[in-house]
Amino acid sequence: MITYHTVFTAAMVLLIIAVDKQSPLLFFFDLVAIFLLFVVVHVYITALWHLANVVSVLEPVYGFAAMKKSYELLKGKSKIVSVLVFVYLVICGVISIVFGAVVVHGGETYGVFSRIVVGGFLVGVLVIVNLIGFLVQRVLYYVCKSYHHQGIDKSALYDHLGGYLGEYVLLKSSIQMENLDF
Repeated sequence: MITYHTVFTAAMVLLIIAVDKQSPLLFFFDLVAIFLLFVVVHVYITALWHLANVVSVLEPVYGFAAMKKSYELLKGKSKIVSVLVFVYLVICGVISIVFGAVVVHGGETYGVFSRIVVGGFLVGVLVIVNLIGFLVQRVLYYVCKSYHHQGIDKSALYDHLGGYLGEYVLLKSSIQMENLDF
């Protein structure tokens, strides 16, 4: 964290110097450095946060302890997780930009029906992207646990989630769809 603050402070000082000296090249490179620093830190914190959400659901750990556990789990797999989170954020950003351009600010260019159809489609795409994102989060959790040679206790997971752990059991009633009259 100290490195982040040091680099950010140095970049801000360079930005002030670039504005004072009226150097557009230094100003541009400094803005790129600040943007890249922000994106890298944002992606890493987002990856920690998403993994902490999974940890808090699947383990009896919450809050800062879940963040610490996700930090420990990310060690060794942070590059692939960062790439996946970056792709997720880019997809959500593209959906947001298109939604804003067409649905929110497209009053004169697009008709009402087109805006409703595109808005509904984009909301559906965003729901699908989020559901796939949740699935990827759970898979990454298990990948990170296996990378650190941590076992997955199915019975503890069953007790914690209150779910069913076993084979499929048939329903006791014999209701069949073909016997129903509509």
